[in-house]
Amino acid sequence: MTAPPLGQRSDNLPEDVTRFIGRRRELTAIGEAIGRHRLVTLRGVGGVGKTRLALRVARDLRDSFADGCRLVSLSSLRAPELLARTVSDALGLPDEAGGNAPQALADVLATRELLLVLDTCEHLTQACADLAGLLLTAAPRLRILATSRSPLDLPAEHPVLITPLELPSDDASAAYCDAVTLFVDRARAVVPDFILTPENTPAVAELCRRLDGIPLALELAAVRLRGMPVEEIVALLSHRFRVLGSSRTAIDRHRTLRAAVSWSYELCTPAEQRLWAELSVFPGGFGLAAAEHICGPGIGATLQRLVEKSVVNADPDDRYQMLDTMREFGAEHLDAAGAADTGTGTAGTGTAGTGTGTGTGTGTGTGTGGQLRARHRDYYLGLAERAAAGSMSPAQTTWLTWLGEETANLRMALDYSFTEPGEAQAGLRMTRLLLSYWLMTGQFTEGRRWHELALAVDPGSREDAWARFGAGVLAVQQGDFATGAPLLARAAALAEAGGDEDLTAHVADARGALAFYSGDTKTAYAEHQEAIAGYERIGFTDPPALVSYGRLASVCLVMGELDQAVGLCAECLRRCDELGDQWARATALWVRGAARWLAGENAAAIEDVLACLRIKEQLGDQHTIAMSFDLLSVCLVATEDFARAAVLLGAGEKLWEVLNAPVLMGPAYAGIRDSARATARSALGAERFAVLSAHGSAMPLSAALAVAKGEAPAAPADAAAPAAEAKSLTRREREIAALVADGLGNREIAERLYLSKRTVDSHIEHIFAKLGFSSRTQLASWVLGRRFTT
Repeated sequence: MTAPPLGQRSDNLPEDVTRFIGRRRELTAIGEAIGRHRLVTLRGVGGVGKTRLALRVARDLRDSFADGCRLVSLSSLRAPELLARTVSDALGLPDEAGGNAPQALADVLATRELLLVLDTCEHLTQACADLAGLLLTAAPRLRILATSRSPLDLPAEHPVLITPLELPSDDASAAYCDAVTLFVDRARAVVPDFILTPENTPAVAELCRRLDGIPLALELAAVRLRGMPVEEIVALLSHRFRVLGSSRTAIDRHRTLRAAVSWSYELCTPAEQRLWAELSVFPGGFGLAAAEHICGPGIGATLQRLVEKSVVNADPDDRYQMLDTMREFGAEHLDAAGAADTGTGTAGTGTAGTGTGTGTGTGTGTGTGGQLRARHRDYYLGLAERAAAGSMSPAQTTWLTWLGEETANLRMALDYSFTEPGEAQAGLRMTRLLLSYWLMTGQFTEGRRWHELALAVDPGSREDAWARFGAGVLAVQQGDFATGAPLLARAAALAEAGGDEDLTAHVADARGALAFYSGDTKTAYAEHQEAIAGYERIGFTDPPALVSYGRLASVCLVMGELDQAVGLCAECLRRCDELGDQWARATALWVRGAARWLAGENAAAIEDVLACLRIKEQLGDQHTIAMSFDLLSVCLVATEDFARAAVLLGAGEKLWEVLNAPVLMGPAYAGIRDSARATARSALGAERFAVLSAHGSAMPLSAALAVAKGEAPAAPADAAAPAAEAKSLTRREREIAALVADGLGNREIAERLYLSKRTVDSHIEHIFAKLGFSSRTQLASWVLGRRFTT
């Protein structure tokens, strides 16, 4: 459900679905530019291939960066204030730390060697420039590769203009020209037996010239081969492009692309044109059900034809998305249709087929655009209704995954509600519905942003009371007690005045958590008891309510009431089994595991924590995964499995560092971890412990989970090479090994030591051969282990 966390080496670069053509000079130039400059921006007109080129460069360079490469797609983001959060999502960083989100991100990246790809920055130029400047200052080993139609205008920026593909100077050279090669390749995807012949070469070459070698324009033209030969395509284009003449300026290339897109639009049927415009209301991906609800039933065949014409992209999971150029063109036509229609939209009560949505669907925007945006909001309001209703069922994980896929659409729906006159009540309702989702997935900053807007909608109302509770509990989860406490107090007063027992119980539970995090176990015990009494009287309405058993059990652990803690967990597990809830179940298993460890029942404790870990791995809950590593390490120390404990202590430390979130478990929690670490170090010896701990810190999260579950050994047999083997390394090899352990990539080592990258590559191969290692992780673990003992 989440990206692999930063520090657990991997990347999120998508695989190519079509063949990459040409750009040899650009690839070399960009690679060299990234070696010399920390911010490189690929700029150029839409459709020229900036994104594709950036992804290829990132794939080529990812092994040169210790922490790999990460792609951040910005095309669907409309709120500049969420830019840092979007980057964090791409890095696999949970949204749990409070305070300044950009600074928190900068703190995490400070020690990383990473290539960050910011794709499609042109609509967020200032925000991207501000964030890039902050991150580059804080993280000296960070490189940023951006794509934009205009530069970011930072002093450190090195802009690279991406021009269209090479054009044939004459027909004889056409077969060796990148633009022609691209067109022929895409043509074969449409007409498998298409080949370049002496007869069609002049027409293909002329087509490439007419389209200025712009990749997107060439791909759109290739689609037309289904219905007409290339000669006819050229003839139809001739009149359209005659006005452009032979100029090759950036403005004219933009006009060329627009003309190509316009031509594709005009060759669509009226139904296809209408759907093209209507689909522009989606900021990112969407499913068929959403498209049919918003654009009208029975549009599946028309949508498929748009896919066949390369207007819409489809993935294997039946998700659809339009390229930015296509979406912008469709939005222009949608707005034009709205301007021609002065009536107000009446979109109906869109409820995603549930009959439970509360959106008005009236939309005060003009014409078709206003209607569709209202339908869009109503559909996703309905989705939030259904997700909330299914949040305590066997379908819980499915709903969490679905909501995660729809982040861009949920943001768009909330933004519409809070900015469109007369629609704020729907936003207030949607905010309440999504609160459990934000709490369960750790998206605290995201939730707080929307709650801040919700608080201004209807002060003193029942929904406002829930909004104040939501804002308060989210603040508490981020350790912002000064903000959270008065919000919860106001919510409590409104709940009492309105006789809302469910809200009263929720507020008591949140106040109990605040007291526990503050070290006041007596108040925490009383508040959680009051909450559970209320829930048992009226029923548990959401997963966070069900977790109240686990929270009270945690208080009992600190108070030494182990039997009561185990009993509370048992009751929670019973209710979870009845409902099919997994999220609250995992929490109860963790707490019961802790109680069993305190009681000396180590085998049973390990069984519980592993069961919790398996659930949280599926849910992508990295915070509880980190806590599970901690608890499992303590249990393994108690059973004298010191090597496995040391690896998990290292993995847990790295994960906590990545999370950059408060560990709100009190001072006793940190003390237990420190004691386990000291015991393991004493048992293993300082050198062996340091090697194993460093190995755990360097391994991917998936590998750490495998070690935790006993599916992989704690460390390879050669994790700690004998100290004598270090003598076989030359002085230069020892120097390079130390820089590898510091996280430097081969290119950066070469720059540091004034060597060629090829020389560094050769040295590292010799080091691996001498020490019997096969990975940088093993080498780093060995070097770090020796540092701890010298």
